[in-house]
Amino acid sequence: MIIAVLGAGKIGEAVARGLAESDDVSRVIITKRNISTLENLKHVKKIEISSDNKKAAQKADIIVVAVKAGDGKHVLQEIADQVSDKIVISLMAAISIKSIQNILPHSKIVRAMPNIAATIGEAITAFSPSEKLTKEDLEKVQFVFGTFGDSIEVPETLMDAVTALSGSGPAYIAVMIEAMVSAGLKVGMPRDTAFKLATKTLTGTANLLSAKGMHPAELRDSVTTPAGTTIAGLYELEKGSFRTSIMNAVEAATLAAQKVAQKFES
Repeated sequence: MIIAVLGAGKIGEAVARGLAESDDVSRVIITKRNISTLENLKHVKKIEISSDNKKAAQKADIIVVAVKAGDGKHVLQEIADQVSDKIVISLMAAISIKSIQNILPHSKIVRAMPNIAATIGEAITAFSPSEKLTKEDLEKVQFVFGTFGDSIEVPETLMDAVTALSGSGPAYIAVMIEAMVSAGLKVGMPRDTAFKLATKTLTGTANLLSAKGMHPAELRDSVTTPAGTTIAGLYELEKGSFRTSIMNAVEAATLAAQKVAQKFES
């Protein structure tokens, strides 16, 4: 199987690297206008570098569009004659299946949103397929996502919210970790100690919730004792509207995604 990844940003490069490690992929063609910036990929086995989106799409069995939404229309128009009956996976934020299908009417479109954790093979990718995909096609799509993390199929009506929650989510979590490290410094911890404690607490908590299938409130209650340290900290978080701030951030990012889509369609 040959797969083309159009766009060599952080996500595009991560996707290409993940695919290249699979025995089921014979070649990965990754494209960028300025290929001189891709020196770090030149010696990666099975990865071919190109500046020609059209040729890459022509050679590939599956095409992954990993460019910014602002560049998307030009790239889609460029490959339109080369992708009939092929699976085209769009990683462009906010751009609908219908908008892509208008440019690629004979392709099998999948709209997807991974996150930056793809760079370590730990992405969660939400995706929505068009009606044209068969069961076999969907298996190929899930295979692609499996090379750089986990995946979940969702209705397309949720994709803007997905972009806001899990696509942008690593930034929110990074801010929280940064705040926890600063808090550690404030109470006398060395920076490296505070960083390790904060990051491992986050990953450990996430893994625990996932492994046990626990509701977050159940975990919170299990470590919150009367007049204890945890309830004192939680009280301050509630005073600072921590929960409300997170919800407002996701809502604002969802609205921003909708504006991106409107700009693309206009």
